[in-house]
Amino acid sequence: MRVWLVVLGLSQAVIRGLFLALALGLTGCVTAKDAVGGSDARLDEAGRPDAPEARKRDASCGPEGKGDLVLLDGRTGGPLTCLEVTISTEPMSCQASSECPSTPVFRGLTNKAGKVLSTTPFVSARLIAVAEGFSPATITNASIKPDAVLEIELMPADGYWLKVLDADGNYLSDVSLTFKQGDAVIAQVRSNVLANVLFTQRQPFSGQPVTVEAQGFQSLVVNAVSELGDDGHTLVLRR
Repeated sequence: MRVWLVVLGLSQAVIRGLFLALALGLTGCVTAKDAVGGSDARLDEAGRPDAPEARKRDASCGPEGKGDLVLLDGRTGGPLTCLEVTISTEPMSCQASSECPSTPVFRGLTNKAGKVLSTTPFVSARLIAVAEGFSPATITNASIKPDAVLEIELMPADGYWLKVLDADGNYLSDVSLTFKQGDAVIAQVRSNVLANVLFTQRQPFSGQPVTVEAQGFQSLVVNAVSELGDDGHTLVLRR
């Protein structure tokens, strides 16, 4: 009787061992990669939590909440969200072409609304914003005001752009413009919500003079970029 119990105990241990080995073997088959290095076909993949990359993308934006500066895409008029940007100020008394002392007011990421909160208040200063892939943006005589958000437009580093204004300095949005050299039409564009037009392929004001036409406005002849305001990007149309 004692011998039978010992044998029975050994048999149960062996059986348990076989079941354990079989379970481990099946588990290994489920999680193993395929022979060519592709992803496995896990049966429980749909029930797993989101990958950490999704949470990381959410974390790669500035904090939500109040902001006193907003970064806008000059091409679309929409906010530049989750963009890494450095914003600083310089005294208005300092010549823009010279070495000027600067004060950082923000360095980091915009939030999902394109806003940031400045760390240092400023009044009547030259504001400069720098971000990768965009031309530096400068606003003269800028100030932080209570319950107001200061807009900063950024334009792409590549290409050439124009801001279309009327004689009083108002934005001319959604205006169709035709650019001609002689009788040849070199571009037909429409200003966006920020009154900007963008030329991605060429700088239109090179070579011979360019005539600009817009319905409801006088035609304008531009001989050189120097005629387009102090920044070389301002096109003024008159009725």
